[in-house]
Amino acid sequence: MLEIWGVRYSYPDGHEALRGVTFSVCEGEKIALAGANGSGKSTLLLHLAGAIDVQEGRITFKGDASQEALRKNIGLTFQDSDDELLMPTVLEDATFSLVAGGMSVNEARERARKILASLGIAHLAERPPHKLSGGEKRMVSFAGVLAGEPEVLALDEPSAGLDPRARRRVINFLRETSKTIILATHDLDMALDVCTRAIILSDGAVACEGELPDLFINREVLEANGLELPLRYSYSTS
Repeated sequence: MLEIWGVRYSYPDGHEALRGVTFSVCEGEKIALAGANGSGKSTLLLHLAGAIDVQEGRITFKGDASQEALRKNIGLTFQDSDDELLMPTVLEDATFSLVAGGMSVNEARERARKILASLGIAHLAERPPHKLSGGEKRMVSFAGVLAGEPEVLALDEPSAGLDPRARRRVINFLRETSKTIILATHDLDMALDVCTRAIILSDGAVACEGELPDLFINREVLEANGLELPLRYSYSTS
């Protein structure tokens, strides 16, 4: 479904953020993208969503390497939900991209209300996004992305800033959705709850990949790439 081949990218200051990243994602897979800060996770997600042009290499969605195909079919949520929630109400936020894309306001509102209901946040429709809790903001950001009906969700640290109850709610949503998921996270316990395979990035390159939970119980591999054992395993081995 999604092919990433030899992707390299350097920022204007010369920093090489991605160094020949190569992997593939099958339809319906839920993949964790792990790595220490600065490993290239966020930069790669921006590439997958078509927000940054590929300088070298290629990214294809079902064989199509155009930016349009990536933007249409891969929905990106940012680490900080406040970066995405811009409108006066939750409903307006969920309809923004639809109306901007030419859909009528009434049709956009109908679709958005159905999505809000499916996420269990229909009661927030008229609330100002900036007054919501961290967990509520995260679910609203999902609604805005889902409104565009992408086939793939690219999620940057979706558990960041969430309390335990909100974190569990996000995990349940990600487990239950049929969407293909690429989950960039430091929260390896969340990754274990959601994903079946993981790719570890280090210094902009793929250091290793493997099935879960096997990869995340390999202390040597994790430590070599600036990661710690998931809490559930660190407690059992301490």
